[in-house]
Parts: sequence; structure tokens; C-alpha cells
Amino acid sequence: MSRILERLDRRFAIGALVLAASVALLVAGLVSVLSALTDDPLNLPNEGSLESILEDSIDPEQLSTLVTSEDAGPPPAAPVRLSIPRLYVDAPVITLGVNEDRIPEVPDTGSEVAWYDFSASPGDNNNAVLSGHVDWQTRDGDPIPGVFYRLREAEIGDVIQIDLEDGTVLQYRVTGNVAAEFDDPNVLKAMGPASKDVLTLVTCGGTWFNDRSAAYGGNYSHRIVVRAERMPELADAGIES
Repeated sequence: MSRILERLDRRFAIGALVLAASVALLVAGLVSVLSALTDDPLNLPNEGSLESILEDSIDPEQLSTLVTSEDAGPPPAAPVRLSIPRLYVDAPVITLGVNEDRIPEVPDTGSEVAWYDFSASPGDNNNAVLSGHVDWQTRDGDPIPGVFYRLREAEIGDVIQIDLEDGTVLQYRVTGNVAAEFDDPNVLKAMGPASKDVLTLVTCGGTWFNDRSAAYGGNYSHRIVVRAERMPELADAGIES
């Protein structure tokens, strides 16, 4: 009888250990699920909102009524360099437009920033739009960070400096950094005319989806949009390098 009781005790002990292990695994699983629900697995920015960025937008048809040809004056020089000191961004700026399908072109390298000539020039009291790649590939196919790899880390208050072709230096302060789905029409609206002197920086983010029919073999799930306003203390200083 005692042997039978010993066997039963052992079975209960083993069963208790199995139950304890199962509970531990269940708890760990629940913690993982909760973490996945509460954390941002895509590491997308959330500084401000796209709605606040669009508050400065104006209807392109109304743009001509704001500035007449008599008081417009010559446009500022084209931008040639962009830097964001806190993010260690310092890159040349090239001028691009749209392709045959009316889609904004992108640089052919991961180290350049594109300024779109269909947008305003920096310093022109409007919206100057620039873009760059978040990552790139070497000739061997190895992934490397692009010029805007760290753009998602931009915080409100960060300084963005633009060097113009004529030597003028302009400084802007970040007022928003948000993410939107790649096909959100508000991203295009954020690239349209604005009622003040601002920069709009655009890059990709989120999850990469392979698509052999796409120009670069795929597409990201989101677009990162950074808005920056001309710094008031330097707006009238005419600072030159």
C-alpha cells in the first residue's frame, strides 16, 4: 500500500511540475502578446499629427491670389545641401521633378536628398518638399542605411539647415514627424502649397513588401512625413555662409 501511495505522490508531483511549467509558458505568452499590442513593432514616429501639418496647406488654385507677379520677385536659389545635426544627417541636395506618370522621382543613390522643383524653393514663404531613401543596397546586394534612415527619429524642435546655391544658409525647426500609410492621399496634400515658409521631408518606413513589378523591387507600408518651419529669429537675418 505504501508503494502505491509513493507512486501516486510521484505522479502528483510530476503533474504539478508540468502544470507549473504550462502556466509559466502561458503567462510568458500572454506577456508577449500584450507587449506586441502595446509596443510599436514598426518603430513609426508619432510627433504631432498629419492633421496639424495639413493646417498650413492651401488650395493650389488660390496660390496665385496670394502673391501677384508684381511683388513676387525672383525665387530664392536652389538648395544644394541639407543637414540635421542631431541625426548626423549631412548630404548633398539634387533637383528632381516628376516622371512620365506624374509620380515624383527619387534619387538614384541612397546618399542624396531630392528637392522637387514642382514645390517651392526653401525661403520662398511656401512649402519646399524634399525626399530621400530610408535604406539602399550596395552593388553586392548588401543593405545599408539611406540618407533618411534616421529621419523617423526626428523630434519637435530639431534644427534642419538648408544651404542654397548662392551661399545663403536657412534654418528650420521641426514641428511634426508622423507616419501615414503609403497610399494615404494626405501625404500628397502635405507636399502641396502652404501658407508659410516650411520644409516637408518625406521618406519610407514600416514594413517592406516585395513586389517585382515595382521600380525598386517592392514598397514600404508607410511614408514618414517631417514638417519644419523657418526659424523666426533667423528669417530676417539674411545669414550667409
